[in-house]
Amino acid sequence: MAYVLHTAMAIDKAVLHRDRCIEVPENVTVHDHWTGVWQEIPDKERAYEALELSPAKYKLKCQLCKP
Repeated sequence: MAYVLHTAMAIDKAVLHRDRCIEVPENVTVHDHWTGVWQEIPDKERAYEALELSPAKYKLKCQLCKP
């Protein structure tokens, strides 16, 4: 199972999702200043590390998929 980190710098928030979450777009390579950056991460340990190292002020886990 892969994880996806969504970093939206416009609202200073990073959210960790599972790859099959309904909030994750089909094309995770799409990004801009307002919608943010979507990064696919292969394992859970790296995903949690990426969330902690994110420059965003608010670091959250998705409430829908609960990674």
